[in-house]
This record gives sequence, structure tokens and C-alpha cells, in this order.
Amino acid sequence: MPPPIGPIPLPPPLPPRPIPLPPGADSRPPGVPYGTGTDGQPKPEQQLQAEFEATLASVNASGDLSTLDAVDNFRQTLTPELQRQYDAQLETLRNDPRIEFQYEPGVEPSPNAALEDMTLRGMVAATFGNPDIMESTITEAVSNNDQYNGGPDGDGYLVLRFYDGPARTDDGSEAAGWAMYGAGHIRMDANYTMSALSKGDSVPQHEFSHLMQGYNQREGQDSLFPGDFPYEDEMLSALASTDFVERGGETWPDLQNRFRQYPETLAREHPEIYRMMAEYAGYDPLTRQSSPPVRLDGTGDIQSASATLRQYFEQVGGGDDFITVDELQGMLDNPNFDLPVEVRAAAAFLLSSPAARYVVDTAASGKDSVDGRIGLGDLQAVDGLVDSGEYAYVLLDTAAGKGSRDGYISRNDFMAALSDPGIPPEIREQIVEILGDNPQVHLPPVFGGGIRY
Repeated sequence: MPPPIGPIPLPPPLPPRPIPLPPGADSRPPGVPYGTGTDGQPKPEQQLQAEFEATLASVNASGDLSTLDAVDNFRQTLTPELQRQYDAQLETLRNDPRIEFQYEPGVEPSPNAALEDMTLRGMVAATFGNPDIMESTITEAVSNNDQYNGGPDGDGYLVLRFYDGPARTDDGSEAAGWAMYGAGHIRMDANYTMSALSKGDSVPQHEFSHLMQGYNQREGQDSLFPGDFPYEDEMLSALASTDFVERGGETWPDLQNRFRQYPETLAREHPEIYRMMAEYAGYDPLTRQSSPPVRLDGTGDIQSASATLRQYFEQVGGGDDFITVDELQGMLDNPNFDLPVEVRAAAAFLLSSPAARYVVDTAASGKDSVDGRIGLGDLQAVDGLVDSGEYAYVLLDTAAGKGSRDGYISRNDFMAALSDPGIPPEIREQIVEILGDNPQVHLPPVFGGGIRY
């Protein structure tokens, strides 16, 4: 297997020179598609290409990367507040030492990294509002790139490589872009990438979405979607009657690009698909409204989730006195979109944070063992437990999902809590401190492992 092409040093920046910029701003009214002229009609592709190239040339001359906001389709759908969040995430990525650009013969680096910055913007757009999956995706890509380069002593990069023409795999296959899972590479046809970006489409977002989907699977899962996507069954059903049906591994990147780059079209043609993508993202580009994201990654908090389920207990409780784990799952597998998104966000949080769910399960009476049934009294008792000075101990007590709240915390409880994505950072810090103060937890139970509180 040939080694990857080495990076080419950036040439010195060109002296500033005046270049005409396209008309426009860094935001646009909700519901107005990218590339719409002042007359309300779509601009011709040749005009979009000329405006895009002029913007890149201006950035390459001046070094002012913020000029790219005028041709950043996804960023323009965000509110000013979320644009600031986007800019902060982009700046973090710009300074990430694990990102390396490489260039095949015939492709020159941008003097002030305009094309490179549009590539990073695609990566941010693919995971905007979900920084954990951005981090885990880059980390996994770096690990795969190290293995590709000979093992754990690799160079520690996610490689973004541009080609003068179709991008190639190691076996010679060609395409406009490739997400090379095993190599930790994204390879792109530079000219095709620029042409697509000029029309508001993002090859970098598409290819990074492949890595996002492939590297972030739940254990034992082989899905078309990332592991934290909550609506797999419902989405597959909705896709069956659309042009996505035969897309296979391209399904998730296509969904991402249509939702994040062309939300107006997706909402008009497939409103049910649009709604699921908006709930996963926690943001509706057309209404410019944020909502609690519905994701199976521990996003949320136990008090908000409990308060929401308490408010809608009769509608989601299945007609009896309890909400079961199966009923929580049913809120995602067969979502009732007549109920607020907060209901589904609450279900997703409790499903993805078992330790929090076990607290709720035993909240009303700590003497009862975890049984997978949440009563109205449990939901009402959560606030008192969380607001107590011993909440970290309460959470640890049943974190492994066994027994009752009996005042005994085992090593399995500690390990379960520390691996739970829904534990807030401040509680996680307390758990680490408790563990550090009680080294006997690491002893087998026969030698007195565990602690009492």
C-alpha cells in the first residue's frame, strides 16, 4: 500500500488587491433558498460560480476568512446567536492540530486557505450542535490514519486531500469524493468541490457525514445512520417512498446535505423527513427556532426530562400507571408528532442515560428495586433527589441497574456511571472524587469492595 502524499507547505500570501465581491450578506431571510437574486429568482449557475470564485480570490488576497460567510450556505440559515456558536466551533477546528491538508500534483494550496476553510466549514455544518460527535469522529479518523501509516506511532492526522480531477482510492477507483474510513482520509476533486460549493452544496460536509455515520455506531449496530440518531425505523419507513430508497450508504450524507444546505426543498418535498432531521439537529432552519435535540447521546438533563414526562404522563403512559422502557422506545420508533418535541427529547435522554433512568425508576421509593417502570410518583420525586446534597451518591447507588437505593455503591456502579453519556460534568467530577477517596472500591466484594454512604 503506497504511503500518503506528504503535505505541501503553504506559499507566502499574495499582496492585497481589490477584487469585486458578490452582493449579499452573511444571513438571509428564513425560507429563502441559497443563490436567490434580489428579484426573488434563482441566480444562473455561471453567476454563482463567478461570485464564489471572486469571494475565494478576495480571501486569498486579504486573508480575511470571515469574507467566506457570504458564500457559506449553512451558516446563512442560522440566527446571529447560533452564528456566533458556529464561528466558535469553526475557530476551534481551524486550530485543531490533527487536521492536515494534502495536495496531489496539479493542485496548489490556497494562499490564505480559502478552499481549506470552506472544507472546515463543511465539517462544522455536518455536526453543528453536536460537538461530541465531531470530536469522536475526528478521534476515530486519526486512529485509523495512524493504523494506515503503520500502527499506533502514526502521525496523528485526519487527512483532507485534494485531487486535480477525480479523487482516487488506493485501488484506483475514482469519484468526486471519498470518505476513506480505514485510512482516516477524506479525498476530494478540488474543481468539483469548488463548483458544488458555488451552488450551495458541500462535498466536505457530505464526505465528513460518511465518517460521522461510519465511526459512530452503537455496539453491535450496522446502520445507515449514526448511533445517536433516534428515528431509524421511522426514517426508513419514510424513505421507502422517496428517491433515497436505493441510496444505501449514501443515505445519511444525502439527508445531511439536503437538510443543512437545501432545507427549503427538503421541507417542501418531504416534510416528515425534514421534521425528523430538525429534531435531531435541535434546530429548524426555516423557522429559525431551536428545540431540545432528540438524540441518543445523553443530551438533556434528568429534571427537564422528568418534568416533561410528568406533564404528558397520561398521553405517553400507555393507559396504565407506569411508563416502561418499551414505551419510551416507542416514542421514537412510532413518534407522535402531535406532542411537543420535548417529549421525544425526554425519552431519548432517559434511553441513552441508563443511570439517570434508574434514578427516576426508584425515585419515589428507594426501597424498590429497578424494574423498568416509571410511575407518576417517581417523576414527581426527582427534583428532591437532584437538589439534595447527596445526588451523586443517589445516582451511583443504582447506576449499574441492579437492586434498590440501599446505600451501597459497588465498583460496577462506579464504572457504569463513568461510562454513561448523560452524567453532567459537575456530577462526573464528584464521582471521580468519591472514587479517589475510596480506593477499596477496586477490591473484589469478598474483600470489602464498594462503599456505603
